[in-house]
Amino acid sequence: MILVTGGTGLVGSHLLLYLTRKDIKVRAIYRTKNSLKKIRHLFKYYSAEPEKLWANIEWLPADITDIASLESVFDGISHVYHTAAKVSFKPGDKEILMQTNVIGTANLLHLAMDHSIQKFLHVSSIAALGTYDNPVTEQTHWNWKEKHSDYAVSKYLSEMEVWRAGQEGLPVVIVNPSVILGAHFWNDGIGKVIQKIRKGMLFFPPGGNGFVDVWDVVKIMTELMNRKINNASFIVSGYDTSYIEFLTALANVLEKQPPKYKLSRLMAEILYWIGRLTGKGITSRALLNTLFQHPHYSSQKLIDTLDYKFIPFEASIHNLTRHYLKDFKK
Repeated sequence: MILVTGGTGLVGSHLLLYLTRKDIKVRAIYRTKNSLKKIRHLFKYYSAEPEKLWANIEWLPADITDIASLESVFDGISHVYHTAAKVSFKPGDKEILMQTNVIGTANLLHLAMDHSIQKFLHVSSIAALGTYDNPVTEQTHWNWKEKHSDYAVSKYLSEMEVWRAGQEGLPVVIVNPSVILGAHFWNDGIGKVIQKIRKGMLFFPPGGNGFVDVWDVVKIMTELMNRKINNASFIVSGYDTSYIEFLTALANVLEKQPPKYKLSRLMAEILYWIGRLTGKGITSRALLNTLFQHPHYSSQKLIDTLDYKFIPFEASIHNLTRHYLKDFKK
């Protein structure tokens, strides 16, 4: 049986939907029953027979930071998709980031080795890579001299746990997605950006980033899991674009005005200090810096390995905003 951690998150929930559509039996863990409501909504949205798909999932309560709660979770498990992670750029969240992303990953790896798991796929992030190469590839090594967010550090250290387990004989694969575009998680990440565009956004950051559709991420994960590919990492990024191009594309589909004014460094500094005081918006220096950077990420290794074609940028934007408008049509 397959184990999915983080099944109530963006990547994990879409992975569960993708697997159960193929009539694959899956075990998933959750922390609170309330977190399952959003996932049920996701299944109802995408399927005419959501209960049939839902029946393919065995949900068990567990916390990856509590290794004792995970003991029974691994019974009968052969493969693990580890998508669970804490994402935060708040300075006060350093401890919980390290506990969840580093200790939690280490706990899962220990049990995976104890139970002779056939393959462990770890969902990391482009945040765990260096940014000084152009383009950034899997060979762009982490540099401690660069300024990193606590989130980035936690994801890098979690990768080190995975590689350690790989050296000890556990078959592992790591994926490093860029900014993930996925629907129905409107209070987080890209969902918040869409809400701001709909309400009216005046300023845009001068930088840019890599973006990828959530369906690309889950399809790539399953392909890598099913192939004889071990002890390897892959950047998963469909396209690079500037923030203004990205925001304009969203605004056009939403039939709203795109932001007109470029965010200056001075204004960003002011917003940063406001964020430090209120705990909202730009709350860390590392997050501020990303607004003015535009690293380019290469998925060429993945494309060559899987002969993969990403969902086009325009299609991702259209589908994302279409789902948003349908959800908020009420």
